[in-house]
Amino acid sequence: MEIQHLKYFVAVVQQESFTRAAAQLYVTQPMLTRAIKQLEESLNILLIERTSKSFHLTDAGRALYERAQAFLIQYDEIFQVMSDVRSIKTGEVRLNIPGVLLDMYFPALFSDFHQKFPGIDISVVEEGSKLVASSVGSGKADLGLVMLPVENPTRFETHVLVRDVCQLVVWKDHPFAYMPSVHIRDLEGQCILTFSETATLHDTFIQMCAASGFSPRIAYKSLMPGFTFKMVEMQECIALLPRPLIQHNLTDKLAIVPLEPRLQWDIAIIRRKQGYHSFASAQLFEHICGHFAQLSR
Repeated sequence: MEIQHLKYFVAVVQQESFTRAAAQLYVTQPMLTRAIKQLEESLNILLIERTSKSFHLTDAGRALYERAQAFLIQYDEIFQVMSDVRSIKTGEVRLNIPGVLLDMYFPALFSDFHQKFPGIDISVVEEGSKLVASSVGSGKADLGLVMLPVENPTRFETHVLVRDVCQLVVWKDHPFAYMPSVHIRDLEGQCILTFSETATLHDTFIQMCAASGFSPRIAYKSLMPGFTFKMVEMQECIALLPRPLIQHNLTDKLAIVPLEPRLQWDIAIIRRKQGYHSFASAQLFEHICGHFAQLSR
């Protein structure tokens, strides 16, 4: 059994297709099929039941897939450890983060970090909190910023960076603009813009509305602040957003209105509890925690 065969097997399972996996791996489909066949022969057991129209893992295939993922992460970490030993204070960190947080908090943070560690590069992927948690949990990202709660939180080491709330932003002449607060029941029938399904805020808001006995009319879903605030200014909708994001983009054409009950917006940095943390990722983790601690003072 070869490491490469295991990598091929994991890719096939994740893609649920030999064709898609071959494209992802930049190999031919016949080559990939032969590699999986060789893996099955070396283990003397069938891993994948496949026909022209179906794809199913056997019990042995499921067991191998679960263990192979963890093994390959540990295998890759061996090379990361050796790299750290050879070149202290250099490396690359994979940071996944919602774009709205990147824009609000990270330009100055990154600048300061690179002054201290000029040899460390940061690879940033912008995605919603739910996808961030998945990426960190699977080892595709070293660190991630998420809105709490996350699924299966025991997988992660979690450090809360921001504690705030979500509120409504409306155009200045909207009836809500003259109210001290708006109850979530009053949102029934309103055209609302909020984050897309990849964001934890989306799910939390839907659940709160359901608890109040209605389904909200979410006319638009977006993670782009510029688009969001333009749509509210044009009186196309109202928006439910984190208060810091509203304050960061507020104009004299808009108004902030508190929402009742409170919808908490807690942002945390996460990393996997299990596995090796490179020198580079450990330094960025500590730097981010320290930066946000300074902001909260």
